[in-house]
Amino acid sequence: MSITLLLDNATRKYADRIALEDDTRSFSYKDFINRVDKFGQALLACGLMPGETIACLTNNSIELVEFDAAAARFGFIRTMLNARGSREDHEYCLNFASAKALMFEEKMLEHVSIMRDQLEHVKLFICVGGKTAWALNYEELLDRAKSKSPNKVPVSSDVHSIYFTSGTTGRPKGVMLTHSNWVHIISTHLMDVNPRIAPDDVSLLCAPITHATGSLVMPHFARGARLKILHQFNPERVAEICINRNITSSFMAPTMIQLLMQHMKKNSRENLNFHSMLYGGASFPVDRLEEALETFGPVLGQLYGQWEAPVGFTVLQPQDHIDALKSGNSRLLHSCGRAITFADVDIMNDEGDLLLPGQTGEIVTKGGNVMLGYLNNEEATTEIREGSWQRTGDIGEIDSDGFVYITDRKKDMIVTGGNNVYPRQIEEVIYENKEIEEACIIGIPDKLWGETVHLVAVRKPDSIVTEDAIIDWSRERLPTDRRIRSVEFVGSLPKSNYGKILRKEIRDSVRSRMSKN
Repeated sequence: MSITLLLDNATRKYADRIALEDDTRSFSYKDFINRVDKFGQALLACGLMPGETIACLTNNSIELVEFDAAAARFGFIRTMLNARGSREDHEYCLNFASAKALMFEEKMLEHVSIMRDQLEHVKLFICVGGKTAWALNYEELLDRAKSKSPNKVPVSSDVHSIYFTSGTTGRPKGVMLTHSNWVHIISTHLMDVNPRIAPDDVSLLCAPITHATGSLVMPHFARGARLKILHQFNPERVAEICINRNITSSFMAPTMIQLLMQHMKKNSRENLNFHSMLYGGASFPVDRLEEALETFGPVLGQLYGQWEAPVGFTVLQPQDHIDALKSGNSRLLHSCGRAITFADVDIMNDEGDLLLPGQTGEIVTKGGNVMLGYLNNEEATTEIREGSWQRTGDIGEIDSDGFVYITDRKKDMIVTGGNNVYPRQIEEVIYENKEIEEACIIGIPDKLWGETVHLVAVRKPDSIVTEDAIIDWSRERLPTDRRIRSVEFVGSLPKSNYGKILRKEIRDSVRSRMSKN
């Protein structure tokens, strides 16, 4: 099995159907594979060899999907950088991955020009939409190349891609995924995540393709569906597209879905054609999740995974959401679902023992979803391996029905009075308060208790709720060790480029200010 075979079969079956479109262009499957083969041959003609790393630095685009497909088809290792990342991170990742070529969009010209001399291995620069004396134009490069499929296809054990972690605890680590990993990802989508994909479907790619959204591409190609690519997420524009362009599936972070709902008109659900609205990457407050189900219908599915075990090894299916609402069991909406068909998931203690249902420990997984390892970092790889199991760094439990509940990140745990407290448990309660828009729980140092629970929150517009009111409100709803002892209101919470609230940044900022007082 290989992605090359998937693309060949898709082209034979669906040659004249539309594969990709953006706001101004569309390409059939036949046109798409011709462009992919031209790009692959152009890279070979420029002296690149299969097994070498190529990189891209661009927002969502048709060219980004072509880059992804050409790398997989011709055996290049590809790394896709976050376009919103810092120049320092981009330089580090490109050098660490020994990238030999860099494709970037025209608006990144100055950004790439500044860091160009710091790149130790990049010899080929390719600009989408422009060119300079030191960078080739993407379309001109394709025009000079022949559309010819590769002479040799990668094998399942070959490295397919390098994904860089967020780097919130130091330098980003490079996660190596094999072609076998990616066949597993594609199979999981078609079996567990979205088995309803069909040729008439249109999937909207509006979250970064460089992240989890990119996992939607190949499963839709396998079924002859169409991909509608939006350069960047704009909630008003996404709302208009969803209503008017027969969108049947998409992937968004919970923050994006909540912003989208603000731009949905009343009764817009009757004009929507979704059968799959996937979300993941952050927690979704239960009251807002119920509102999302009312807006989009019974189509929401949650994925839980990480690049070390991508893209999702548990799924909370749309039917699980419906069952939770019908039964009044809102606890199920706090779950991230059950294990996918071909992955094992369990709970483990620090000693490496698997725990019983209902016991709290670290979530572990094994199967075809587990990464090859961290690039040039065997020590870090070994640290998270426990025999055939891989530790996730997430704390949680599994109930008797197999539903997984994430309590929190292991490193975010608060130890107060000798008790372990997990921020996410408290935040789910805080989001029930109608005065709070966003919340982040952290631990702050305390001489008596070790740490106490501190809330950093954004009030809803026009709210004047006070610190004392929130503390009193939470006292009635939280056990003693989880009670909020102090509150700080802010205008906004810092988030990653993928919409995750940056707890470590908030914690470091609060503790830094406290140390100066």
